[in-house]
Amino acid sequence: MIIRNLKSLAGTDRRVESHSSKSTRFLLADDGMGYSLNLTEIEAGLEIEMRYDHHFETVYCISGTGSIENMATSEIHHIGPGTLYALDKHDHHILRSETRLELVCVFNPALKGTEIREPRGGYPPP
Repeated sequence: MIIRNLKSLAGTDRRVESHSSKSTRFLLADDGMGYSLNLTEIEAGLEIEMRYDHHFETVYCISGTGSIENMATSEIHHIGPGTLYALDKHDHHILRSETRLELVCVFNPALKGTEIREPRGGYPPP
């Protein structure tokens, strides 16, 4: 059984910060679950272009508002508390935060630890 607490992960290598987000990594590859689980915080007013070529991601919004734009179709979808989106086709997208967003993010394959997004907007291969 794995038990972790958000406060206990502060100041550890499971707390990863970049220019666009803060991510607390509750589960990683070495936990052996087959996926990773992060709490990601994104400040208001950001526009982040991403494409995960090597991972699938599912995102659940806990708080805040924003939108996600599918770059292949130009469709824009509102994000708010209770919204889930899954990037099941390595979707090229733009995430826009109207207010501060708190998102639960699940990655498959699992992240290893301190990865940050590469220039194309994804994580390196596992």
